[in-house]
Amino acid sequence: MALASRFIRLVAALIRFVGRLKPRQVADTMAVLAVMTGAAVVWRHPPANEWAVETLAYGWVPVLMWVGAALLTLRFQRHFLILFWRWWGLAAGAVAATAGILSLFPAPPGLMFNTGLGGSWGSVIGGSPLALAVLKVAAILILTPLAMFPRPIGLLYGRVLSRTGLVLRSAGIQTYRLAALVGGSLARLKRSAAPVAGESAGESMDLQTEGPDGHADNGQGVWDGIEPGQMPDLDSAVADRPDDVPAPLVDVGPAGGSLPGPGAGLIWNLPSIELLSAGEHRQPVGASLDKMARLVESTLGEHGVSVEVKDIKAGPRIVRFGLVPGWTVKKGEEGLPETVRVKGESGRVKVQSILTREKDLALALKTPYLRLEAPVPGEALVGLEVPSPSPTKVTLREVMESPPFTKLVSKGGLPIALGQDTGGSPVVMDLATLPHLLIAGSTGSGKSVCINSVIASLLLTKTPDQLRLMMVDPKRVELTPFNGIPHLVTPVIVEVDEVNGALRSLMREMMRRYRQMEEVGARNIAGYNAKSKEPMSYLVLIVDELADLMMSGGFQVEQNLIRLAQLGRATGIHMVLATQRPSVTVVTGLLKANIVARVAFAVASQVDSRVILDMVGAEKLLGKGDMLLLSNDSPKPRRVQGTLVNDPEIDRVVEFWLKQQGPPLPEIAMGEDEDFEEDDGPDDSLLDQARDLALSNPHLSSSFLERRLKVGAQRAGQIIEQLEEEGLVPMR
Repeated sequence: MALASRFIRLVAALIRFVGRLKPRQVADTMAVLAVMTGAAVVWRHPPANEWAVETLAYGWVPVLMWVGAALLTLRFQRHFLILFWRWWGLAAGAVAATAGILSLFPAPPGLMFNTGLGGSWGSVIGGSPLALAVLKVAAILILTPLAMFPRPIGLLYGRVLSRTGLVLRSAGIQTYRLAALVGGSLARLKRSAAPVAGESAGESMDLQTEGPDGHADNGQGVWDGIEPGQMPDLDSAVADRPDDVPAPLVDVGPAGGSLPGPGAGLIWNLPSIELLSAGEHRQPVGASLDKMARLVESTLGEHGVSVEVKDIKAGPRIVRFGLVPGWTVKKGEEGLPETVRVKGESGRVKVQSILTREKDLALALKTPYLRLEAPVPGEALVGLEVPSPSPTKVTLREVMESPPFTKLVSKGGLPIALGQDTGGSPVVMDLATLPHLLIAGSTGSGKSVCINSVIASLLLTKTPDQLRLMMVDPKRVELTPFNGIPHLVTPVIVEVDEVNGALRSLMREMMRRYRQMEEVGARNIAGYNAKSKEPMSYLVLIVDELADLMMSGGFQVEQNLIRLAQLGRATGIHMVLATQRPSVTVVTGLLKANIVARVAFAVASQVDSRVILDMVGAEKLLGKGDMLLLSNDSPKPRRVQGTLVNDPEIDRVVEFWLKQQGPPLPEIAMGEDEDFEEDDGPDDSLLDQARDLALSNPHLSSSFLERRLKVGAQRAGQIIEQLEEEGLVPMR
């Protein structure tokens, strides 16, 4: 009776314990008991035990570890299975390779004698013959990472193969030299042992022959100059390798950096310039340009306009002819024309007469894309810009390797490589001194490529502790490839509704930086970094399509951007704004007044050109990177061919930063702050205006408030909710 009562009490206590558990805890407990029961059955039941041993043997250890980890993750953090699915696939490949490796080891007599330590399933991956097993296991270890991480692993494999090919080629060259050296020595010994009949005593015993390169070969083969017993120089053989063999990654000035080696991670390393593609070789076009210059002079001369081409500058896609106005011609006393050269400029050909002959020049030169500039800034010339007969591309690496860019990098700031001018000179600028940049142009004119060039220039010269980026991409395709790089403050913003919050966060950060500079007595970010132990990083806002923000956020977005443009420079906050819709509703007057540096690509009309540059000219551009650059340096825009950076180059730079682990970065708060001076809710003045409108219009809508009060959709919705609570607007 006592034993039965104890058993009943134990069962009752167990029932009470189970009753206190939550459903998930009960399910977990049942799952654990089921696993333990299954393991006990397999362990104690001979047929199940034999099946387990014959199937995987010791391979069950990694398999059960992988399955157990997957089940625990599925139970507690199931989103990790989707988020890190590549790593789970990599672990599965490692488990399969482990089972194959175990099958290569012999087992003692028993159930595993015929299958090895990996069981019958492991013998499928490994097994015998040994060479085929090693090949299969190696294929799993090599192809699984490549399938899970194609871009970084493919880049790594490519580098390894290129280095291996270079080493094999160098070894082949060394072997060939040694063979030639040995063969030449044997031939010389043979000739010295058996002299040629009729040879005089004063003649040389060695027969000199001419090698394939035209130099004397003293019996030593084509590698003349190598003494017997001397090892060939491997470095000299590698130095003349062909162009198709990639060179090791090297640094180029301050813009270059070394790849992170073992132990890296305590500091940030800059990527190498070798990640970018090399520039194109340009063909000389001197003869054709001289012919075009004579054609310009003769065409204008036929219309009574005397000019002389004094200066020719050939750029990558544009040739600029510098025209000097000639002298007017009048009839002499006997009816013969004579040139009249009077003092001053009264006898010169008028510049306006040259400009009016634009269509005649276009007809003679057989091109519709022709642009006249009078005068050229800083020169006493009339510029005639014509498409080049042999256009070439301008690569980003070509501009970044130029001395002006290297000099700009050494000064600090935010160097960006924009392209080359009409004379082929590199055009580089410091975003920190601009201090903001507006990029506009029609679809396909090169706007997105210019943005990528600006971002790539910054990523190749600035580490995350020196530069932080915030990107807005409503189109979701242009800037999203940069997601994950350590420079980003937040992932690329693709929802337009989140932009206003991000701009307010930038303004909070700006005011926080002003307070920090006030504490140390600094006037700008450079002075603060010179005095403070913890330097302040630059912060750049990049917007790919400004029109979408202005349409959705309206007046509020414009005010936030204008305030950042006015006050952000001193705190190191800069903006790069781009749009393909250059209208007065998008590029407003207040915005242009605070953004002096502007880039205009090809546009459809003179009206769009005036919106961007306040002057005409952008409607005559060629497209595909042809731009007009307006900055503080010159009152008139400069013609520039933009740099080209393709998607594989961007991918290589992004992969470099994704693989690198550096020190922790200071956080920039991106959430809402109650202490910020701008309240998210409607203020009293707006509510008073909305109440007046509601009294005169009982069926008030949020879209009506957006138009009348010039507020965003979120603010209009809040006002409508307030009016509904007050009973001025019927509940929806």
